[in-house]
Amino acid sequence: MNKRIHAVAALALTACSSAALAQSTVAFYGVMDLGISQDRGGVAGTSTRVTSGMATQSRWGFKGSEDLGGGTSAFFVIEGGIHGDAGNSTQNNTLFGRTSIVGLRSARLGSVSAGLQDTPLFTTLNTVVDPLRNGIARSNNLMPSTGFRASNSVLFRTVDVNGFSADFMAAAGEVAGDSSANRSLGGSVGYAKGPLNVRLAYHHRDNDTSALKNTGGGRNILLGANYDFDVARLWFGLGVDKGLNSAPLNSSGTPFGGTAPAPSTDSRDLLLGVSVPFGPHTVVADAIRKDDRGVPNQDAQQYALAYMYAFSKRTDVYTSYARIRNHNGAGYVEGNSEEPGLGDRQLTVGLRHRF
Repeated sequence: MNKRIHAVAALALTACSSAALAQSTVAFYGVMDLGISQDRGGVAGTSTRVTSGMATQSRWGFKGSEDLGGGTSAFFVIEGGIHGDAGNSTQNNTLFGRTSIVGLRSARLGSVSAGLQDTPLFTTLNTVVDPLRNGIARSNNLMPSTGFRASNSVLFRTVDVNGFSADFMAAAGEVAGDSSANRSLGGSVGYAKGPLNVRLAYHHRDNDTSALKNTGGGRNILLGANYDFDVARLWFGLGVDKGLNSAPLNSSGTPFGGTAPAPSTDSRDLLLGVSVPFGPHTVVADAIRKDDRGVPNQDAQQYALAYMYAFSKRTDVYTSYARIRNHNGAGYVEGNSEEPGLGDRQLTVGLRHRF
C-alpha cells in the first residue's frame, strides 16, 4: 500500500514539474555576419577590411518568459554584440552591451521593462524609417540622435488597440544631488495595420553631469512611415534635431583632412527609400539628406544601393555600395552596423546567418 502511495505521489510531482516547465521558455539565439568592406575617399587612403556585422551586428543572447497566469507573464532578455572577425565583444567590450532587461507583460495593459534597452526613437528609426535597419549604408551615418540605447531605464509599452500603440521611456541620470542631470526621456506613438506603418517618436537627453551644469539638452523628433504596395515598399523619415549633442558626428577627428568638423546643434534629416522583393532577391535603394541649419552649414547627402539573396529564412548574402557627399567641411563617413567607416564611399560583400 505504501509503495502504491509513493508511486502515485511521484507521478503527481512529475506532472506538476512538467506543467511548470511547459509554462516557462528560454531560448538561445544570435546572428553571425561577416564580410569584406572597402572604404575610399578618406585622407588615409583606401582601406580593405574583413568586417563583422555590416548588415546586422553579430550578436548572441538569451531570452525567456514565464506564464504567471491571468494573462500576465515575466520576461527577460540579455544580448551582447560580437566582433566576429576578432572574437571580442562590442559596445566597449561589454558582455551584454546591447540589451539587458527584465520585465512584466500583461495581455490587457501592455509591458514594462527595466535595464539597458533601445530608446523608442531608435526603435522607430530601425523598424519604421530605415529599409536597411541601420546596417550597411546605415541611416545613423547622417541621422544619429541623443540616444540609441539607454541604461538605467524603464520602458512602458501599451498593447496594440486596432493598430494604435504607444511607449514611454525614462532613464535615470543617477547624478547625486541632481535628478535631472544626464537624464533621458522619450516615447513614441504610432499606427501599424495592413500595409501602413507610421510612427512619431521623441527623445531628450540632459547634458549636465556632476561637474558641468546648465549645458542644456539635446532633443530629437522623428516622423517615420512605410507602405507596402506588394511589389515594393516605400520608406520615409523626417527628423528635427535641436541642442547640444542632438546630432553627434559618426566619426571623430578629420577623416578628410583640414579643420575638424563641427557637430550640428540645429539640423533637419530626410530619408526616402524603396525596397523591392522578388523571390529570394531583394533590392534596396535610399537617399538621406542632412540639412545643417547652423553657421557652418555642413550639409551632407548619402545615396545607397543594396542587394540581398536569401538561401533560406536564416541565411543570406548581400552586397552594397554607398556614397556620402559632404559640404562646407562636413566630415560624415560611410559606416555600417559595426564600424563608423574611414571614407565617403563604401563597398561591401557579406554573409549573414541567424540562429
